[in-house]
Amino acid sequence: MSLAKARKGLKTEKKGGKVSPEQKILNQFLEAPKDKHKKKDKKFKFTQFDPEHADAAYNITVEFMEIANKNPENAIEKVIEYAKKASETSDPELVRHALMMFVTHHPSARNKNLRIPPLIKRSPGATVPKKKNISLAPGPLVSTHSTEKIKETEDNPELYMNWYREDPNLNEHHEHWHIVYGSNGVPDVKDPKIRVHKDRHGELFVYMHRQMLARYDIERLGLGLSLIKPLDDYFAPIDEGYHPNENLVDAEDEDDPYSTFGSRKPGSKNRDYGKKDGPFTLKAMDANRKKVEEAVNCGKFYNGAEIDIDTLGAVLESYGKGDLIKYYGSLHAGGHLTIGHIIDDPGVMAQTRVAARDPVFWRWHRHIDNLVKTWEEKREPNDFSNSSPVKLQDVIFVFKDKLPIHHGETQDEEAAAFGEKTFGGKNFCTDVSKNDIVTNELETKMKTRVWTHISDSGSTEEIDYLFPREFYYYFRVENTSASEFIATFRVFLVPEELAESRVHWIELDKFKECLPANSKTVVCRDCDMSSIVRQPPQKTDDELDDTALPIDTTPVDNNNDRFCDCGWPFHLLLPRGRKGGMKYKLLVFISDWSEDEVPTISRCGSISFCGAEGAADKYPDKKPMGYPLDRPFKNNSYKETFAGLNNAIIRDVCINWVDEFPEIVVEDSC
Repeated sequence: MSLAKARKGLKTEKKGGKVSPEQKILNQFLEAPKDKHKKKDKKFKFTQFDPEHADAAYNITVEFMEIANKNPENAIEKVIEYAKKASETSDPELVRHALMMFVTHHPSARNKNLRIPPLIKRSPGATVPKKKNISLAPGPLVSTHSTEKIKETEDNPELYMNWYREDPNLNEHHEHWHIVYGSNGVPDVKDPKIRVHKDRHGELFVYMHRQMLARYDIERLGLGLSLIKPLDDYFAPIDEGYHPNENLVDAEDEDDPYSTFGSRKPGSKNRDYGKKDGPFTLKAMDANRKKVEEAVNCGKFYNGAEIDIDTLGAVLESYGKGDLIKYYGSLHAGGHLTIGHIIDDPGVMAQTRVAARDPVFWRWHRHIDNLVKTWEEKREPNDFSNSSPVKLQDVIFVFKDKLPIHHGETQDEEAAAFGEKTFGGKNFCTDVSKNDIVTNELETKMKTRVWTHISDSGSTEEIDYLFPREFYYYFRVENTSASEFIATFRVFLVPEELAESRVHWIELDKFKECLPANSKTVVCRDCDMSSIVRQPPQKTDDELDDTALPIDTTPVDNNNDRFCDCGWPFHLLLPRGRKGGMKYKLLVFISDWSEDEVPTISRCGSISFCGAEGAADKYPDKKPMGYPLDRPFKNNSYKETFAGLNNAIIRDVCINWVDEFPEIVVEDSC
C-alpha cells in the first residue's frame, strides 16, 4: 500500500480524525488538569533513568496488562479505572508512564488504534520552546538585538543551536523511543509476569542515539560551530550552562515547589545521586567507566565473554538485570541522573521528554558512543567480495512539485511511470544531469509556527523549525543475473567534510525492491517513506502538534496497515545545509534481501529506529544496524572501502538552505 493511500484513513482530530470513547478517556487521563493528581511527596520526581522508578512503572504496566487480559470486552475502561486509583498512592507521572507503556505494547489498545496524545497536548508545559532572542545562524546580528544579547551569543555559541535542541517533535521522538524500548523490557502480552527483552535492544540504543548525535554534529558544522566535545571527565566543571524557558514545567501540580525545571550555571560541577554507596556516585561511575574501557580495549567482558554490539549497548544503557549490568553499573543512566540533579530542583537531563534540550545531553551521549566506537575500531573492515549481482548506475533527484503528476492516492504510481518513461527504457544509459526536471541540489527552509500556552494564559510563542523540499529518488539499477533479485537499498548521507568519519553518515532510507532477471530498472522512492521517519509523516502545523487518528474507529485485529508514533520527525529528514549550499556525499548500497530478510515484519513507524511492532518480533533486518558503515573503513578511507563495487555508488549532492520553495502539503488540505 502506498503511503498516500494509507494516510487517507488517518487525520488529526481537527481534520476529521475520530476520537473513539476509549481514546477520549485515555486522553483525559494523560492530559490531566492541574487540579488533579496532587502529589503526596513534593520532592519525588519520577525519572525513567532511576532503576527503582523504572521498576515501579514496569510493575504497574504488568498490572495494566493483567487487567486488560481479564477484561477483554472493556479492557481500556478497566485499565484507566485502575490507573486513577493507582495515582492516589503512586506518583501520577509514574502511572502515566506505565500507561503509555501499556498503550504502546498491548493489543487491546493497538487493535483499537489508540494513540498516545502528542506531548504538546498531554504535557503542554514540557514543550515550551526556548524564547527567541538571537538570529538563526552565526554572523552579524540584526539591529533589533541589544548589545547585551550580542554579548550573550558571543559568550555562549550553543544558543545558535536552540532551534534544533528545543524542537518539541525531536524531544517527543526521544521520549517515545524510550517508551517503545523501556530499560526494563516489556511484559509479555499473554502472560505479563514474563519479561520480554526486545530483539537487539542494546544495539538499537547505540544506533538510534548515534544517528541523533551525527545529525546534531552536522547541524553544528553547517553553522561553523565545533563538533560535540564528549563529557569524559565526570569531576570537571561543565562548561555549558542551561537555563530553560521559565514556563517549561515538569509537573501539573501548581502547588509543587519544583514544578519547573532547574537551571544549571556554566561551570557547575556534577554531584552524586542517590545512596552514598550506590552506583550513581561520581566515584562509582568513574570506576565503572574504567571497567568498560578495559573491556572494550581487550574485546571481552570481565567474565571472558566476547563483546558484541548488542550486549555492549545493553551494558552501557543498563538494560536488563544480569550480572554484567551489576558489574559495570548504570553508566548511561548515571549521567542523566547526576547531571540532572546538580541542584535540588531537577533539570531537563532527568526526563526523556526534554533531555535533548540541554547541550550537555549531546556531550554525554558522545562520551557513551565513543566507548562503543573504541571497540568497533578494533574490528576488521567489512568484506564486500561476495557482492550482489546488480549494477547501480546512478541516483536521480526530482522535486515533487516539479513532477507532472496528481498529488494524491495515485502519486507513487504516477511518479514511477514518469521515471520509467523519462529515465528508463531507451533513456536508461542517458546522462540526465542537465534535464530541467532533475536537481543536484536539495533544499531546506526554516518555518515558524505559533505555540500556545494551552494550560494557562493562552499567550503564544513562536517555534522555528526546519522543513525539506519534498522529493523523489530515482535509482537506475541493472540486475545482471538470470534470476529475479530482491534488493535491499540502503541510503546514507554525510557532509563532505566528515566523509571519513563513518559515525557521521546518517541514514536516509532503507527498503526492498524486486528486480526482474536481466533487467534495467528505474526504482522510484518517495522521501515520505523513509525508514527512519515517524509514520505517517507530520508536515502541516496541525499535524506537528497533534496525532493522526483513524477516520473509521472500528476495531481491527492484526491490521498491519496501521502506523504507530515512533520515529524521527519528517521535517528533520534532511540536514539544513548552508545558505548558498553545503556539499554532501550520498551513498547507496544494495545488499541481498534473501540474506537480510526477517520472516515476519509489520511496520510500526520507523523500521530503522523502532524495529518491528511486536515486543517478541525480530528486528526487521539481519544485517548490523548502520550496515555497511558498522565497521571501520578499509585503510580509513571511505573511497577505498567502496571502490570498484557495482552494488554501491557514491555521488555528490548539495543541500541549500533557502528562503522559500513550493510545498506539496498545505495547511488547509484535507
